[in-house]
Amino acid sequence: MIDVSCGSCGKKYRLDPAIIKSENARFTCKDCGSVNNLDQYIPKPSSLSPPEKQKEPTREMLQVTWLNSLQVKVNSVVVSLIIVIMSTFTVITYMTEEQKVELDLKTTSVNVAKRLSVYLVEAFWSLDDEILSESLKSEMIDRDIYAINLVDRSGKKIYLGYRRNAQWQLVPNDSQVAGELLISANETIMKDGKQIGSVEVFFTQEFVREQFVQSMYQILITSLLLLIAVALAVSVVLNRMILRPIARLTDAANRISVGNLDLEIPIESKDEIGVLAEAFARMKVSMAFAIKQLRKR
Repeated sequence: MIDVSCGSCGKKYRLDPAIIKSENARFTCKDCGSVNNLDQYIPKPSSLSPPEKQKEPTREMLQVTWLNSLQVKVNSVVVSLIIVIMSTFTVITYMTEEQKVELDLKTTSVNVAKRLSVYLVEAFWSLDDEILSESLKSEMIDRDIYAINLVDRSGKKIYLGYRRNAQWQLVPNDSQVAGELLISANETIMKDGKQIGSVEVFFTQEFVREQFVQSMYQILITSLLLLIAVALAVSVVLNRMILRPIARLTDAANRISVGNLDLEIPIESKDEIGVLAEAFARMKVSMAFAIKQLRKR
């Protein structure tokens, strides 16, 4: 309905626009009888045109790059934790084993010195150089022994001794022995309660350290292989139990967002991902029902 008024007396009327057949339509006022044009009340054709249809707002789908993927993030965290744990374990093992190796050498050097101090009493008392020499050479079959000296009762003069040369061969020695990687032990030689001399034993840590370093390399290689195995296992489990279900739900959500409400959303587990899948399924049903109701109107 539109409101019109008489141009002469001002009487107002309500007319149905459907009865207006042309642009030159007129009406007669019942009070004053004057004839009035209706062209000013007829809507212009432009105003009768349907409003321009607005474009449906759209948003580009977010593309997940490889570096931003959940798998890379979780794997990075897991690998970092494993590296920290294994590094800590390796450092602790290295320090512990190094102390153990040094303690073992010290214990061995003390035992050798004690054994010689007892075994060589009579030979040293009688100055039997042949027995003393053969005894020292026999002990130095162990390549970890760098030198053995028999010192007189003053503790300053070396009576008889052997050491290793650059080729690790036995050579006579009459001087003091010193070195960074040497562990020494000293025991007195007693005869009838009196000191008649002493024996000095020097062990080198060189060969033991080489074996120790090789063992540490083996531990590092084993740790690296274990790290790779754990990373692969985590990747497989993560991909199967989490990433694939999430990828399927993401694909379903993208299809629903463009109006595809006929797809089925499988609920494959009873964990949080299964609950999320069930929520998507309910949302799809609710959206389909809402669209159906709107179409009925």
